[in-house]
Amino acid sequence: MRAVRQHAYDAPLVVEEVATPVVGAGESLISITYGAVNPLDVWISLGSVAAAGPLPRTPGCEGVGITNDGQRVAFRGAGLGIVRDGAWAEQVAVPDVALAAIPEGCSDQEAAALGIPGVTALDCLDVAEVGAGTTVLILGASGGVSTIAMQLAKTRGARVIAQTTSPQRVGQVSRYAHEVVVADAAAIEEEVRLLAPDGVDVIIDPVAGPFAAPSVRLLAPGGRHVIYGASAGSEFSFAPQEMYRKNARLIGYSGLPVAPAATARSQEALFALVAAGTLEVVIADELSFDDANLAVLRIRENNVGGKLLLKP
Repeated sequence: MRAVRQHAYDAPLVVEEVATPVVGAGESLISITYGAVNPLDVWISLGSVAAAGPLPRTPGCEGVGITNDGQRVAFRGAGLGIVRDGAWAEQVAVPDVALAAIPEGCSDQEAAALGIPGVTALDCLDVAEVGAGTTVLILGASGGVSTIAMQLAKTRGARVIAQTTSPQRVGQVSRYAHEVVVADAAAIEEEVRLLAPDGVDVIIDPVAGPFAAPSVRLLAPGGRHVIYGASAGSEFSFAPQEMYRKNARLIGYSGLPVAPAATARSQEALFALVAAGTLEVVIADELSFDDANLAVLRIRENNVGGKLLLKP
């Protein structure tokens, strides 16, 4: 079968013929319909995920496909694409606990786009205790996680303020937010305070770096700042009194430690929202396995504007 393979870190991927996966106990052989492309896949390809296993390896932490008995399923986690071969192949062996059923009314493309970003958005809102009356600031609002987080927050009755640095993406972002600010790290505090003079209750943050300190200052008393990425820089500092004087909390989130069974149930909850018409998924492009390097480059250059999918 054909599979995308990584033989060295920070090196081009290749498409080659490999043996059909051997299915172990408690696993199913899935014929891939779509493999999703995520920033996590790019970080792994660069060698920046310490937990990654030996090479060569097939990338792809999530995807959708069909079981031997014809069921449509999605999957993510369980070490796929990190310590075992992943979804960028014609077939993959997946632990049964990681399989999520796809209902009628949710397409394969939509399901493939919801694994990592959808569960991340859902979990970040949960740990931040977002509910009715919460004012939420979503940073990097044109990203995949942010697009879903804005919609989920609105369904919970929260007020959503979205931040982007790109005027060209205001139209896309405004579909899902109540208000949008176009601001870099130097301007974000001033721009957000025009909309929320007393600060915000929750910040969902995939960028960190220079955005972290002004974001912390924007927190209202009892505020929660959830960081799940660091695309603007891995280091930041802020005055500690900005946190303790307000009884605020800085919370880190990663989906890697989450149990596969819990992730699968979260996926199924998201698929149900899509089927009900209350959650919209933005697909940027569908590419072939032969274009895997292009997909990685587009993620690295932040040139996506939605979810990238790979087809066998």
